[in-house]
Amino acid sequence: MSPLIDSANMTPSYWLRLREAVIEAVEVDGCDAVLVLHGTDTLAYSAAAMSFQLLGFSAPVLFTGSMLPAGVQDSDAWENVNGALLALGSGLVSGVQLYFHGQLMTPVRCAKIRSFGRQPFAPLQRSRGGHAVVSLPDALNYRQAKTLAEVAVLPLFPGVGAAQLDGLINSGIRGLVLECFGSGTGPSDDPQFLASLENARALGICVVAITQCHEGGVELDVYEAGSRLRGAGVLSGGGMTREAALGKLHALLGASLTTEEVRRLVELDLCGELR
Repeated sequence: MSPLIDSANMTPSYWLRLREAVIEAVEVDGCDAVLVLHGTDTLAYSAAAMSFQLLGFSAPVLFTGSMLPAGVQDSDAWENVNGALLALGSGLVSGVQLYFHGQLMTPVRCAKIRSFGRQPFAPLQRSRGGHAVVSLPDALNYRQAKTLAEVAVLPLFPGVGAAQLDGLINSGIRGLVLECFGSGTGPSDDPQFLASLENARALGICVVAITQCHEGGVELDVYEAGSRLRGAGVLSGGGMTREAALGKLHALLGASLTTEEVRRLVELDLCGELR
């Protein structure tokens, strides 16, 4: 792809171009598989996003990269490239996977957890549950082009209020990943914060709650604070990672789906992000 970019400059619009390049490589150029070389800073985000952009794809797509550039001493670049090629040659199943330091991982269940060493990625011990989608809507099939959707992430913190939430709501977003405390709690005693969430729902903005914790997931009906968020229109992201939730919202909102259909599909498993 051209131009090549530093992964810190990755954008959702580049994801749409990457989707097209992967499809072209297989269906036009006749490749049996696709290896994507990607900087590690946003590799997990891109691999998770492609998992949703390429639903139903018939070939394996494998992401890898390196912590040190290929030209420097003790680089892990060739180790990962060679290992990824061997993995592809052994016959991987169709769909998107991530390879690093000898380990194959499911992108929608892992994240970059450290900024040093030869293995920065790891599967997160997020909760599993919920139901799988019975039939994938045609609009989500990889053959259907997606449009660019504006999606944001807001981590909750002590002192967060309606002002921060309204700033995002008024920016033109269509989806919001709300990183909650624990099993899905937030400032539920703040009537203005809840009113802002209700306003987001009225505007058709899809708000999905995930946990800030490294392990576990969201259960909005366990505590009253979570139940109030649910009552204000917030959807449960279960055990989804930030990367998976962001990529899923981009795919759902970029497809020709109604708001009601998007809200329904958020809480159903599409490619292993919840189950």
